[in-house]
Amino acid sequence: MIKIMTAAERHTTHDDGIHSEFSFSFGDYTDPHNEHFGSLLAHNEYVLKPMEGFDRRFHHDLVIVHLVLEGKLTYEDDKGKFMELTPGTIHVVNTGSGVYHAENNASSSEDVRYLEMWFLPAEPGLEVSHHQGDFTQAQRLNQMLPIIGSGDGERSLPQSLDVVMYSSILETGKELTYSLSEDRRMHVYVISGQVEISSEDGVFDISSGDAARIQRRHELTFQGNSSEGNSEVVIIDMP
Repeated sequence: MIKIMTAAERHTTHDDGIHSEFSFSFGDYTDPHNEHFGSLLAHNEYVLKPMEGFDRRFHHDLVIVHLVLEGKLTYEDDKGKFMELTPGTIHVVNTGSGVYHAENNASSSEDVRYLEMWFLPAEPGLEVSHHQGDFTQAQRLNQMLPIIGSGDGERSLPQSLDVVMYSSILETGKELTYSLSEDRRMHVYVISGQVEISSEDGVFDISSGDAARIQRRHELTFQGNSSEGNSEVVIIDMP
């Protein structure tokens, strides 16, 4: 089954220099029919105006992913961690036993645009841990690059989260294929451009801000379909 969620269906807020797009129920926004998708509890897109951001708040037993699309995002927490995240980096924090953290735009002139995703951890109460990875456009061009994963290797998540996240930049007309297992789900999000998804369920065109939620076994083909440059997409394989 493939369900398309368009950009227009997201919940939008704009408050104190923070523009937010929520794909699921989040904060004061509640939709009992759209609370999560598998282990993905939140998928938010934020734009922070210069010198704006989020004050420290407490979370536990969540795995939080930050993927910066434009600008520079600063992350800091009460464990002494401080990071400056830019496009081409991904940050994952397992909040485990609990952490106070904040994200801000320290620039006086440029916006920051980024994705924040929340996942259920493999188990509760783990020690707080961080993972940061770097990748290039060349590594993602017409390829599905695993930017975080649950197996062995340098891109593996600490404390094992059963999720693999891919990033891809597709030239128009170029294709990628993927076999989704019967017991898995897939969340596909278009950051920019347009992507065509083909499977036995049909052909689906999704554009910037749209998402596809896919369940059960599928043989999938993703094709870049933008009339204006390349298309960037994030693909998440999860339980």
